[in-house]
Amino acid sequence: YELREVEKDDLLEALESANHDPDVHGIIVYYPCFGIFPSFFGGTMDDFLRDSISIKKDVEGLCQFYRGNLYRNIRYVDDEKTQKCVLPCTPLAIVKILEHLNVYDKTKPVGNHLSGVNITVINRSDIVGRPLAAMFANDGADVYSVDIDSLYLFRRGKLIKTEETPETACKKSRVIITGVPVKSYKLPLEWVSENTVVINVASFKNVDEEALLQIPGVQYVPLVGKVTVAMLQRNLLRLYENFHMKPKKVWQ
Repeated sequence: YELREVEKDDLLEALESANHDPDVHGIIVYYPCFGIFPSFFGGTMDDFLRDSISIKKDVEGLCQFYRGNLYRNIRYVDDEKTQKCVLPCTPLAIVKILEHLNVYDKTKPVGNHLSGVNITVINRSDIVGRPLAAMFANDGADVYSVDIDSLYLFRRGKLIKTEETPETACKKSRVIITGVPVKSYKLPLEWVSENTVVINVASFKNVDEEALLQIPGVQYVPLVGKVTVAMLQRNLLRLYENFHMKPKKVWQ
């Protein structure tokens, strides 16, 4: 890889240069760059930067094209369905971990691998919580999306009002994802049922690990960083195959 450091005022120009550089196959921007500073074109300047990365090089899958496809459950770039979309790296890492733990039922049709599964995601960020909830819902799960002041039930393409509380949502969930970026937050263990999978994606430990593991059948994943890096590499290979790899020569 090549690290390019530029001043903030030159960042958009550097992005455009990388977009058109044939030797660049993937682009990552280290956010935040401008924080909540507004863009002249609407939204924040960081949002504008995300949407300025070519879909052929957006290795994090955060531009509007890939976000829009995810939220509309469109899984392919092309009409022929030969080129899969890239997905945000951390949510994808969580999916792969849950597949490894056999939470996904691959005997069911595509789109129903999580049918009948309740999942609580305690995070609603644009980078992790929202796309993760959509990915779960697209595979058939009922997803409780918990933020500091609200809770929503998300099903495939639908946001539903619910009278559930974070406690009742967690108690009925097969999987709980914690992503609270606050050192003082701890998931109340009385909310965790037996045989639950708990995955911590925050930089802080959102659970009392020793006490959590005393609950019968609990499977706990404390970190996802290494799998996230692997998914970043996976996305890069997918972009290369989708847009940059020369077609194989067909011998007559």
